[in-house]
Amino acid sequence: MRIAVVGGAGGMGRVAAADAAESDGVAEVRIVDRNPEAAERVAAAIGSPRISVQIVEGGGQAAFADALGGADAVVNAATHRLNLVVMEACLDVGAHYTDLGGLYHWAVRQYELDERYRAAGLSAAISMGSAPGLTNMLAAAACERLDTVESIELVDAIIPGRAGSPGEPYVPPYAPDTLVDEFTEPAAVFLDGKIEFRPAGSGAKLYSLPEGDVECVYTIHSEPATLPRSYAAKGIRNVEWRLGLPPLDVARLLAFVSAGLASRDTVTAGGVETAPRDVLVATLQRQQALHAAVTAGDGVERLRAHVVGTVAGEQVAVDAEMLVTRPADRDVDAGTYATGVPPSIAAQMLVRGDRAGSGVAGPEAMLPVGVFFGELERRGLRAEVSAPRPLR
Repeated sequence: MRIAVVGGAGGMGRVAAADAAESDGVAEVRIVDRNPEAAERVAAAIGSPRISVQIVEGGGQAAFADALGGADAVVNAATHRLNLVVMEACLDVGAHYTDLGGLYHWAVRQYELDERYRAAGLSAAISMGSAPGLTNMLAAAACERLDTVESIELVDAIIPGRAGSPGEPYVPPYAPDTLVDEFTEPAAVFLDGKIEFRPAGSGAKLYSLPEGDVECVYTIHSEPATLPRSYAAKGIRNVEWRLGLPPLDVARLLAFVSAGLASRDTVTAGGVETAPRDVLVATLQRQQALHAAVTAGDGVERLRAHVVGTVAGEQVAVDAEMLVTRPADRDVDAGTYATGVPPSIAAQMLVRGDRAGSGVAGPEAMLPVGVFFGELERRGLRAEVSAPRPLR
């Protein structure tokens, strides 16, 4: 099979490309990127004869279709703002599709391509990174044990391994563009059978985790877009998603927002008109490039799905969770590894036929749970799922 990774020279994309290049049955892994120097550096670092590089000129559908021709499946590891463009290009070239997620509104728009993917006999497993992605599949593992599903509560908590200092460089844990959206855009929450929007950072709840107590809050995410659709037949009524970051990170991000640095309204500085948000995102991206060593190997991430439903008419709860740590044999942090590996697995599963069918769906409705977690465990990522326990 031939796998193309859009944004393959980026942090998550290079992990997806490396994983695919090491996998049985993969003949070619194509790094599709706009930056030729970065793409060649990643290709050389992976060092596999299966790796090729394709530079995409421009960001339109036709340009991506030219770059993706011949691929059996495509991973979009670039910005979620390219999800729809790359999905359209996949329809043009006849390739299956997966991505790292698209926040709520982008995920909803992706479902609009469902009929066309079905007609083409193609599958799109959207939102297949770590969170979203692993969170969806943890929920799926819990839901498999239930006859009906009432509520799904998801948590992604990042626990630092040491106390940070306000004076050290700030390095965002993932894409700054996404992070700024999460701290500014209203958060979608599925409550009592309908979507509501709550202020970013609201819904604070303290979770007692094995690594310590973490306060987690609502942020905009795609799980409330996919899970209610996937479990409508089981009676789902509530889906909540919360994010927990280290307190120092939260303080910094809130300071950026309160100072107006996340605003899209333009200002003029030095005779140049620009949006503060664009400068903030570009600066945080530079921080990631310059100071990655500050947080390398620092801390862990815990993903948890708490699902309530019924078995034989009795109300029960099932917990599914995963502790994400830095892989011992990889020069990559825990979060990047756990985000880049799942879409590689998903792309390969789609090509092999390990999928529910054609069309567009969240990974929980597209990928067989047992097969996926088996592949994940081979890569050192292990889920723990509890037996249903009565609530009454």
